[in-house]
Amino acid sequence: MKVAFLASNLGVVSQPWKSNGRYLMEATGHNIGNMAFWYAANMLVDAEKVLIRWDTKASQLPKDLDALVFPAANFINATAKLDGLTKLIQDLDLPCLLLGIGAQAEQENAPPPRNESVIGFLREVSKRTSQICVRGDFTQKVCAEWGIDNTVVLGCPSILMNPRHDLGQVIERKIGAALNTGPYAIHASVIKQSVINIERDMLRLARLNPGSTYVVQRPIELIKQALGEEMGDAEMASYNRFADFLGFEDNRPAFETFLRTHLYAPTSIDSWMHYLQRFTAGINTRIHGTIVGTNAGIPSLCITHDTRTRELSRRLALPHIEPKDFMETRFSIASMFKRAQFSGEAFDANRCAIAEAYLGVFEKAGVQPSRHLRALGEPVAT
Repeated sequence: MKVAFLASNLGVVSQPWKSNGRYLMEATGHNIGNMAFWYAANMLVDAEKVLIRWDTKASQLPKDLDALVFPAANFINATAKLDGLTKLIQDLDLPCLLLGIGAQAEQENAPPPRNESVIGFLREVSKRTSQICVRGDFTQKVCAEWGIDNTVVLGCPSILMNPRHDLGQVIERKIGAALNTGPYAIHASVIKQSVINIERDMLRLARLNPGSTYVVQRPIELIKQALGEEMGDAEMASYNRFADFLGFEDNRPAFETFLRTHLYAPTSIDSWMHYLQRFTAGINTRIHGTIVGTNAGIPSLCITHDTRTRELSRRLALPHIEPKDFMETRFSIASMFKRAQFSGEAFDANRCAIAEAYLGVFEKAGVQPSRHLRALGEPVAT
């Protein structure tokens, strides 16, 4: 079986040491977290993959394709231009799998405005699949309001990377240990005013706990500074704004030292998960940092600050708290996890059900699931 697979890579940036931060951003769709769902979707589909981009044309692809597989994220937003993908779908006229698509918004009462380019894309996919796999209830509601009704809420396929059936119970046992002793993995650098106090406190956690790491998926300016790369005037202006945002208005040398000491920018999913296993817990404003940490088997908590982080955390049964809860518990990691009320058993059952649901969608699309997905979708006898 051969499928066209929408991704820049399958979870690894090849030889990043030969290039620079700009290359790393371009190779990951300008957010390193994108590699998580590309990697996971590759694990779930048993087929030869032909990687495609948003501007790929049907004439550039082999004639013997059997299906289209689109691992997705924030495609449903005000500025998305999906006409090229829509034309590709129409020209190939093959079964489509759309996995993990989401609507981007800050609040549930302010959905993204109607975007005819996105609607046209969704309509063409809808004709060629039994169900579009959306990431949460908010996204499903937006799709329904736009006339797209054959959706199923399955979160993000990246939750299925780890093969263990008892992953949640392993994590719950670790939560019961002494979480107030680091080191911690902080997945952060969400640069928006609504989370400025949270972001500053998370950076404080990394500085105060020896051996902790500050994992950055973007922006590029922080990565370039940590790598010691030169920046142009516009990049330096952005870097200075970010330094101010994170509380280093009057002390640029201290910020540079922090980045050189603590910043980690992953270049592959495997190395990212392996790296995280040395840490006691992960505290994050980045949802894919939370998911990667969870798959690595460490307690990983997301501070939910927009519709994306909320709907994914809820659907995937991840440890999560609201911003106000973080501010109330910010001096105690153990208190954060206690506030989250995580159930390992519920997480494991939910994860098995998600895998089983993917199996049904794949079967109806005629796409061969992997042995990995089949194993995760089989409930363990008790």
